[in-house]
Amino acid sequence: MENIATTDHLQQVIRVAQGFYARKDRAHDLDHALRVREWGKKLAKEEGADITVIELAALLHDIGRSGAVEKTHAESSAGLAVNILYKTGYAENIVLRVKEAILSHSREAGHEPNTLEAKILYDADKLDFVGAIGLGRLFTLAGVQGWPLVGENSCETFYQEKICSYQKHLFTKAAIAYFEPMFLYMQGFWQELHAERLKL
Repeated sequence: MENIATTDHLQQVIRVAQGFYARKDRAHDLDHALRVREWGKKLAKEEGADITVIELAALLHDIGRSGAVEKTHAESSAGLAVNILYKTGYAENIVLRVKEAILSHSREAGHEPNTLEAKILYDADKLDFVGAIGLGRLFTLAGVQGWPLVGENSCETFYQEKICSYQKHLFTKAAIAYFEPMFLYMQGFWQELHAERLKL
């Protein structure tokens, strides 16, 4: 089968993905997947990676987040993605590379990104959790989870324990360069929040 990615192929994938994301929390919805896709394309151009693999992996990386039957949402998403891509007409070499990238976009089950495309998907996913959008996603997730702003099991602890660790694990130079100013923005937010709380 010819190894091509037409606009029609991508639109089919987006339509199928939209059905899965409609059942997800708003922090992991289709808008998140589309932003990860854009980050992925940007990083791919700078790092010299296969944009087709990254676009497809980004669009499908969280479709198995709810109702996962595998050990992790990444494993469930990868399994669903394989079926979708074969049905849409993608070649096996593309499908397998997308699967590998999706499996390792989260380190829940010990899958480490090994290919450049997998590393870029990992980085693109993390870039969507910093800056102003990152804060918006954090508070959206907090609404689903019932987290308070600060204290135990809060927005702040998620920021400190998860988001603050992302920078140490990014794989590409391009992602690190984009991450740093957006992370500084988040740091400033938490400093301001605590300054305001002390005035109360």
